[in-house]
Amino acid sequence: MKQIQLSRNVVDDISFGAIVKIRDQLLEMQRAGKKVYRLESGDPSFPIPEHVRLAIEDALKKNRTHYTDSTGIPELRKAIAEKLVKKNGIRSATPENVLVSNGGMNALYITFRSLIAPGEKVIIPDPMWTEIAEIIKLADGIPIRIPVERYVEEMRKYENDDRVRAVFINSPHNPTGYVFGEKQISDIIDFAESKGIFIVSDEAYEDVIFDGLKHLSPGSLYDDTISLFSMSKSYAMSGLRIGYAHTSNEILYDRMKKLLRCTINGVNSATQYGAVAALTGPQDYIGEMRKEYQKRRDIIYEAVSESRYLEPIKPHGTFYLWNRIKEYPPGVSDSWGMTSYLLEKTGVGSSPGPVFGPAGEGYIRFAFSAATDHIQEAADVLRNF
Repeated sequence: MKQIQLSRNVVDDISFGAIVKIRDQLLEMQRAGKKVYRLESGDPSFPIPEHVRLAIEDALKKNRTHYTDSTGIPELRKAIAEKLVKKNGIRSATPENVLVSNGGMNALYITFRSLIAPGEKVIIPDPMWTEIAEIIKLADGIPIRIPVERYVEEMRKYENDDRVRAVFINSPHNPTGYVFGEKQISDIIDFAESKGIFIVSDEAYEDVIFDGLKHLSPGSLYDDTISLFSMSKSYAMSGLRIGYAHTSNEILYDRMKKLLRCTINGVNSATQYGAVAALTGPQDYIGEMRKEYQKRRDIIYEAVSESRYLEPIKPHGTFYLWNRIKEYPPGVSDSWGMTSYLLEKTGVGSSPGPVFGPAGEGYIRFAFSAATDHIQEAADVLRNF
């Protein structure tokens, strides 16, 4: 039977997640009985809070399993708005201008799809979590990469570029663990305000922040911010796929609502009740996880500091350790080669820096979101690498 020919599609230009390929390689090694250390991707090792689990069970028992408002159940939108006002200082948040998404990635997609016209640009840090540039491309936009360490200085080169529609902030920053300070955020706001453009703020790691630093939401200072959040990191609900977004721009919000309705038409109903319990219930769980993540960070940072080949850069947020390759083993000349060499020699999985952008060459990333015992075992191996 002759195969039907397809026309070229924007999806053809989207690269398949390199980290997924690395994960599959590690799983294959595990199936073959080899000892591996899963530091290639970040997923909280903690169970969801007990009161969240009970709320989901209760929703199922009460048959709350039917269609919901595509923007989220009223109870959850109310809880989100109150959290954004009280915790993040985003005073414009109301139940009528927040919406619930199928995880943070869904919120990112509907934001950029609603915001960008074909050919418009979004300034993003380099390196940056792999999917950001791809989502912008899916929205027919053009990602403009600027090295994260010179983000504010170099974005000014685009002051007169009328095709720049938004600046993207991810703080704490994946993959480097960098936390944007008040001065930097203020300077980015000045740039955005002078150009009359939006800030898109991905705050998925708002609660994974160390050393006494405080998270600052750009939306608390600049009304033209689209603020994006996730339940995955703060409450270990990664598999339950709950994210949320806020914008006070009525036209943009209406577009985002339409996209939600035409794509997912609402998030899993029972898990939304779990999210209500997470946001309105005890918050000590967040501090307990943060304390354990900081312990894991210190374990792996101190171990890698003794490595012959790697120089770790201490993160102040996220659960990732960004490492400069200070010396290459014989036969290795780039980050991909180092990742393969490390896996072959030690069984430790990592992510090569270039998957996060051109500025990532010469670096690799470890995730320390796995259980502390697992991180300690991996650290003992890395210490002698």
